[in-house]
Amino acid sequence: MEGKRKPIAKVCKSTTEGSEVMILTVTLNPALDKNYVVENFALSGIHRVESMSTIPAGKGVNVSRVLQQLQIPTKATGILGGHTGKLIQSLLDEEKVANDFVWIRAESRCSILIVDEVKQVHTEVIEPGPTIPQGAIGRLNRKLEQLATQSSWVVFSGSPPPDTTPQIYYNMIKLVKKSGVKVALDTRGPWLKTGIKAQPDLIKPNWDEFQELVGPCYSTVQAFEKAKALVDQGIETVVVSMGSKGALAVHGNKSYQISNLPPIEVVSPVGSGDSLVAGLLATLQRGGDFPEAFCNGVAIATSNAAHFGAGVFTFEEVASLQKKISIEKIPF
Repeated sequence: MEGKRKPIAKVCKSTTEGSEVMILTVTLNPALDKNYVVENFALSGIHRVESMSTIPAGKGVNVSRVLQQLQIPTKATGILGGHTGKLIQSLLDEEKVANDFVWIRAESRCSILIVDEVKQVHTEVIEPGPTIPQGAIGRLNRKLEQLATQSSWVVFSGSPPPDTTPQIYYNMIKLVKKSGVKVALDTRGPWLKTGIKAQPDLIKPNWDEFQELVGPCYSTVQAFEKAKALVDQGIETVVVSMGSKGALAVHGNKSYQISNLPPIEVVSPVGSGDSLVAGLLATLQRGGDFPEAFCNGVAIATSNAAHFGAGVFTFEEVASLQKKISIEKIPF
């Protein structure tokens, strides 16, 4: 069991005087999330929406939203297009999330979340997103070279449009690492499998994405072994989020597990993985150690699951959760 940790509000809301180094997030396929609460939702018929919200999203955008709330300097970049892209940017501006995107003509995508609190049904409908022109990738690379010099971390997050080359994150990670910046990668499938060859400092797959990368894991012992093998290949930190079952992590030569999460009433898990990444990096940015950062990330992720919308949490709830979360150090 790890020792007593600082309250999340003190760790993440304090301002480091004179600190201007930011965490840059890169979202290649941002989305306009439309969230609906619908009673007795079914696949046919007409349904009246009880309440709704519209927020700018995409995994990297969600990370920046959480970082901004934690008063960590951040900027969101990536690809936006069309009227939907302009609306995403406008909403980010309203949230005071700094952003600097590359623009294309094609429309950015929309995603729909439907929550039925009566049937406890959670349904997502996600558009694939526009093809990214090669010229836009070149413009984004030039922007990344510039912004990386102002950053402590660059976070590559989310799945690009389906027709995007598996090499895209690999190439971008290699590019920004020339500036000496640290890199976090949170994606899936071929983009994760190829991206890790560029040796990002941190990866954060969920349980299914992790098994897609390393093969089936029939126990956490086996999962730790496979995560350790990734660390041995040059990735400093592997964090695997497991929803209500907690999370596990290998950081250097140390392994940690959070397995008994405090009970909450889950509203929507969308954005919880992004909240974990943001909370973890925010604590590291403030000088916290890894166990403290891991705990804070899981606490924010858990609070996010109790709310409607990606990257939505309360400091009071997070502080309460953080006190109840226990980290087990695993001997490996």
